[in-house]
Amino acid sequence: MMRIPGFLSCGISSGIKKNGKKDLALILSEVPAKAAAVFTTNVVKAVPVLIGMERVKSGVCQAVLVNSGNANVSTGKRGLRDAIATTKLLARKLRIDESLVIPSSTGVIGVYLPIEKIKNAIPELVSKLSEDGLMDACKAIMTTDKFPKYASAQIDIDGKTGTICAIGKGAGMIAPNMATMLCFILTDIEIERKSLVKALKKSVDISFNRIIVDGDMSTNDTVLMLSNGFLGNKSIKERDKNYKKLEKILVQITSQIAEMIVRDGEGATKVVKILVKRTKTQKEAEQIARVIGSSLLVKTAFYGEDANWGRVLAAAGRAGVKFNPEKVDLYFGDRKVVKNGVEIMDEKEVNHILKQTNFSITLDLKSGKSSYFVIAGDITMDYLRLNAHYRT
Repeated sequence: MMRIPGFLSCGISSGIKKNGKKDLALILSEVPAKAAAVFTTNVVKAVPVLIGMERVKSGVCQAVLVNSGNANVSTGKRGLRDAIATTKLLARKLRIDESLVIPSSTGVIGVYLPIEKIKNAIPELVSKLSEDGLMDACKAIMTTDKFPKYASAQIDIDGKTGTICAIGKGAGMIAPNMATMLCFILTDIEIERKSLVKALKKSVDISFNRIIVDGDMSTNDTVLMLSNGFLGNKSIKERDKNYKKLEKILVQITSQIAEMIVRDGEGATKVVKILVKRTKTQKEAEQIARVIGSSLLVKTAFYGEDANWGRVLAAAGRAGVKFNPEKVDLYFGDRKVVKNGVEIMDEKEVNHILKQTNFSITLDLKSGKSSYFVIAGDITMDYLRLNAHYRT
């Protein structure tokens, strides 16, 4: 994993997780950084999300404190006091203003933070800050994840080499409009805050807002991006030539993390891109793609490697969009299985496609010029086992 100039990180075990794995992470910018964030759209929001939504309004953040194993949701006034107490203690230890610390949590809902464990761990957390600590931080934010998720890239900005790096977590409770996930994106590239906000929102819309594991939506979702300007470049604005370049790399990085989340998917064995095209409006394409990607019948067909194309059409038909089923074409991979609403499938060829880990499904409605895609996983017995006993 790359170093990001001006950022220090670490991850440790504070005892929140009973198995002794890392569960507390810290990311620190050596100077206050420009900040932009996107949070869950769930009405039920975690305490750290509420604090983060308020503090990011200043447009500046210097430290991010993340715990896993406990979501700090539905914990009332005590949960709020606990979260604020941790940021206050950390700020004092780092000698920065408390308003520059954004907390984040992930884990079980409805359980109070083990506040003393976190307080006792903060001195160790600060002492272990390192330029090479981002991987430890990445591991510390994991819950049911099978593997750490990170992506990075370098980009030329007027002859200087800037770095963008992201760490993320997520495997279950994943649905569009922010999945159950955390993602922290760091860059030394100087970018105007207004442009940073726009670039982040676009990248989230194209990546994290298009993945579906189980159709559930979390209470803690957070994507936070920090830009500390250590590269020393002229501040990038939306109209500058470098903006599109940066935006493209950002979409690339968030898309990589998003696909990893689907691939991890709490027992998932398939990653499927579902493209709906030639609809009258993009909204229509989106409605259909989301319904197909969330359908349990479609997902179990993916898992069973069963070319049950009727489930795909049935899901599309209940999406609330009017279309002519006698004009529909459907593809599994590059193989057409339905033409004008009637099967023309070569079962052997299609079965070969479905045995692949990654493949695509394309539904062509032939009624317009708009399109939309989502990326979905399958549902397996492992998902049921894990989530049936998540708390116990």
